[in-house]
Amino acid sequence: MKSLLRAFSTVWRRPRSPSRPRAVQQAGIKTLNPADIIEEERLPHYHPSIFYPVRIGDVFKDQYKVLSKLGFGSNSTVWLCRDLIKDQYVALKVCISSPKPNREVEILKHLSSKTSDGGAHFVRSLQDSFEIQSSSGTHQCLVHEPLLASLYDLQCTLVPKNLTEDLLKTTLQQIFAGLHFLHFEAHIVHTATDLQAKNIMISCSDPSIFEEWDKAELDEPSPRKVDGERIVYQSRQFELRKYIRGVGRCLIADMGMAQIGKEHTGFIEPEIYRAPEVMLCMPWGPPADIWNIGVMTWDLFENEHLFSCGGNDRKLSNARILAQMIALLGPPPRDFLQRADETLAYWNHNGDWKDSADIPEYSFEDCEVYLDGEGRKQFLAFLRKMLCWEPEKRYSALELLQDEWLNT
Repeated sequence: MKSLLRAFSTVWRRPRSPSRPRAVQQAGIKTLNPADIIEEERLPHYHPSIFYPVRIGDVFKDQYKVLSKLGFGSNSTVWLCRDLIKDQYVALKVCISSPKPNREVEILKHLSSKTSDGGAHFVRSLQDSFEIQSSSGTHQCLVHEPLLASLYDLQCTLVPKNLTEDLLKTTLQQIFAGLHFLHFEAHIVHTATDLQAKNIMISCSDPSIFEEWDKAELDEPSPRKVDGERIVYQSRQFELRKYIRGVGRCLIADMGMAQIGKEHTGFIEPEIYRAPEVMLCMPWGPPADIWNIGVMTWDLFENEHLFSCGGNDRKLSNARILAQMIALLGPPPRDFLQRADETLAYWNHNGDWKDSADIPEYSFEDCEVYLDGEGRKQFLAFLRKMLCWEPEKRYSALELLQDEWLNT
């Protein structure tokens, strides 16, 4: 399987500058206005009490020393740390306080108990986990290998931003290998809540990059906001083009909403990535992940969303997306529509569309603009293996790894 670095190097290539002697000095710390709203404070549900007040220099579990802030999410902050025992860099995810057991830890421990023929290499693993206490309760901490960037971050360095055909193939091969491990060895459905470019992560193959990040924080400390005893740090910003040498493999990350087992119910996935069986309140399983990857593939290669929704009215938004599915896939089989009563909101008992939204007059062939000839035909055939109404007719991750277009 080709390396992602080799595929990226055909897109943009920069010579590596020789290292220069480093002058050790501590620059002044920039303190931000306490009235400014930054980082996790911008989250709609943010409250300072539920986020643990991590400080640069803290040592957790007598092992993990905090060096700088890597980022934040809706339920956590992430920090570059030094493992003082193993003498290596790690990423520490500190979750918000919660009285409930951490779902992601449960899934990651389940994954670590499974053997793999190699697919686990493309799923982010857990190195350690522990709990810490604050005045608001218990915070779960997860230790992972530190990563270079997300696929979305790397995509943003490209001009234009769509992935080249070669890079797309390399990326998908690694994602399908990871999905095969999840679906058929670990019996896990990712649920695709975040299975898109922003949460397909890129590992780092050159540890010296983390040394550079460590030194950068020493030389120029991150701006921060002091709010009483709490400090909110700005995440360090890095120009990713400088680190092309460290581009490693793709990793499927964020297991916080994953489900163990083959059949489930309930809503998952952002609307524009939502599989039709999920949208229509039918049971769903691993094929929902496959649908999601099909939609993501279009996003990455065509640099635009395959489906678009509109408004806050769920039924109207669903109708618009379903109408777009009809344009691309043709009308759904009647036996598929008979699997749930929810379909009657959009089709009648005979399987006729109720005109809840206009069906666009275009096809896959009309929308695809970057390929031609046999390559175009193979690419669209590849997409149709993932994007079809009936989940049982979608190809598995292992079958997709053997696809003709993917291996050309």
